[in-house]
Amino acid sequence: MNIDWTKLITKSMKDAAVQAAHLVVVKAQLAAKNADAVTQIARIQDRIDTLGYGIEAGEATAEDEAEQAALLLNLKAWKVYKFALGKVTAQPIWYAAPVWPVEPVAPVIVADPQELVGDLI
Repeated sequence: MNIDWTKLITKSMKDAAVQAAHLVVVKAQLAAKNADAVTQIARIQDRIDTLGYGIEAGEATAEDEAEQAALLLNLKAWKVYKFALGKVTAQPIWYAAPVWPVEPVAPVIVADPQELVGDLI
């Protein structure tokens, strides 16, 4: 019997392959979480800006001003979350067992153009 030593796969090689595959999965999770945070920040900021136009023009109601105030708090939470995501890879346990920051609640924005497009489809 001839043994082809070039095809030898050791336990450390198998372990390295498993770790590499896990890294790919965790990087994809991080990318998805970052993309979601960017999307949420953009949609909240758009609504805040839109409400701001009404406030500046003197056309906004008290409800509009209250909505903007609440959204400003939610926007800050999403920005803190996005910042925390940027620190995940600095954790000593990255990528084996990352500790993900808690995702804030996505606000309901009735006049959200993205949501309206989804209703039309």
